[in-house]
Amino acid sequence: MIHPKVIFASTRPYSLTASIIPVLFGTILALQWTSINWTTFLLTLIGAVFLQCGTNLVNDYFDHVKGADIPGSLSPSGVIDRKEMTPRQVYITGLIFFSLSIIVGLILTALTGPVVLFIGIPSLLVGYFYTATRYALAYNGLGEVASGSTLGILAVVGSFYTQTLNLNMEVFLAAIPNALLVMAILHANNLRDFDTDKQIGKTTIAGLIGRKASRIEFYVLMLGTYISLVALVFLNILPVWSLIAAITLPIALKGLQIAVSTWEAKQLNKALGLTAMLHMAFGILLCIGTLTGILL
Repeated sequence: MIHPKVIFASTRPYSLTASIIPVLFGTILALQWTSINWTTFLLTLIGAVFLQCGTNLVNDYFDHVKGADIPGSLSPSGVIDRKEMTPRQVYITGLIFFSLSIIVGLILTALTGPVVLFIGIPSLLVGYFYTATRYALAYNGLGEVASGSTLGILAVVGSFYTQTLNLNMEVFLAAIPNALLVMAILHANNLRDFDTDKQIGKTTIAGLIGRKASRIEFYVLMLGTYISLVALVFLNILPVWSLIAAITLPIALKGLQIAVSTWEAKQLNKALGLTAMLHMAFGILLCIGTLTGILL
């Protein structure tokens, strides 16, 4: 019997803000059109968290099988390395979380309509095939785009839809800063693993475009987050109060400073940590600012 604390640790709880924040943001955007349906909100939040937990576990399993997560590596995987769970247990637990997310998704579909399926099914497929099979997205240069479009865009759009039962282009545009930061996290991970990924035959955008261009891409993703935020406010898609998220810029600059000054894995791991922290801080402040602007 696996201890619940071990299962909790295996889900990488510190990373779950990546699914929580877009749900909060999409729900806040919906306040411009309707009042919050709390039952729908909680189901959407739980479903998104279950989906990310399943993704994290299944990814850990396939990264281990493919040799991407060797003992003592800097990857987020830990329970297999510490022998707290066997690879099979990690895989089965991931499938259980996926199953739970499907159940929640079907309940949401019954409550809000079939559009949820067009958002949930692609997200589920991306979560599983991110590292599964020889055609894994993360191993064939598609990891950043896949995660940016699901956790970055669809999670926000889906949360908005479950509240309003409507979709509009402004919501897609409003999700761009979140999408860029999600992609930045994965790109920082790929910068850190630049050499080891090549050794195991893992193809990432960083590996395809080379070291110099990879650093330029990191600049584009990090600074593009703030440029897009200002543009969204200028276009009246987000309220002026949303600009409070811009106070996180020093975190972005610190991460960039590290990433462009070294190729030492332990140092780049710090840049990855700062990027993940940035996503959380930026997302929380964006939610607070947007909510304040809508209520005022």
